[in-house]
Amino acid sequence: MFEKTTGFRLFFWIALIAIGLFVFFPLYWMLNTALKPHTETFTLSFVPEHLTFSNFVNVILDKSIMMYLRNSLYVSIVSSFFTMVISAYAGYSFSKYRYRGRTSFMMLILLSKMFPHAILLLTIYTMMKSYGLLDHYLSLILAFVTFSLPVGTWTMKAYFDQLPDAIIESAKIDGASQLTIIHRIIAPLAVPGLVSTAIYGFVWSWNDLLYSLTLVTSPEKRTLAPGLILNYISEFQESWGAMMAASIVVSIPVTLMFIFLQRYFIQGLTSGAVKG
Repeated sequence: MFEKTTGFRLFFWIALIAIGLFVFFPLYWMLNTALKPHTETFTLSFVPEHLTFSNFVNVILDKSIMMYLRNSLYVSIVSSFFTMVISAYAGYSFSKYRYRGRTSFMMLILLSKMFPHAILLLTIYTMMKSYGLLDHYLSLILAFVTFSLPVGTWTMKAYFDQLPDAIIESAKIDGASQLTIIHRIIAPLAVPGLVSTAIYGFVWSWNDLLYSLTLVTSPEKRTLAPGLILNYISEFQESWGAMMAASIVVSIPVTLMFIFLQRYFIQGLTSGAVKG
């Protein structure tokens, strides 16, 4: 236990303020820029001299931003769903079954997370091109599910490890099949792990720029990240105020989702952290 001396309290408050500034100042400056008129974008003022909501109004009325938002929601929801389902089955297999090659396969899945995504893009782009999946949402969904699976699988394995095997043995004695055990007994108990895996997959898909910019090129199929950049920042124009406003507006769905589901998310991530 730390002794709460004057020096400790001073260090605590200085560290807290420094971390708070590091985390929240960029968000404040983004909001500050969005509330400034275009002529004051690069003025060093912490409070806008001429407050305006025109950037937010333009974003809301811009049909292309709403189209990017809809596309991102579709890709992210589908990706997170498949990430959750596949991770759940894989995690259950690693946790509750013992078979030859199990540990090696688990390490192999974890090792796949170590490769830089930018390097894997070359291989994935060639593969998608050969299968005719370029400029199709399926290419993005397959890529996002692939990158989310290692963390999702290990998260679900850690959660299933916490569930006692006696539950499964009791269900078997009562005559329940494996599918019944997984879907009707284990799955309801693993809701926090499933939610945290789904949120991870959703946020991964939502924030991606590199793959979204490369694999899907049609303007009507663009997702948010490449859509915002190509819409507001180009060789002949730059509208930082509008881009900041758009970034705030499109962050609302993810923020709301995390606020409502943070209890499950934290519970799912911390499962397995303490054993005893």
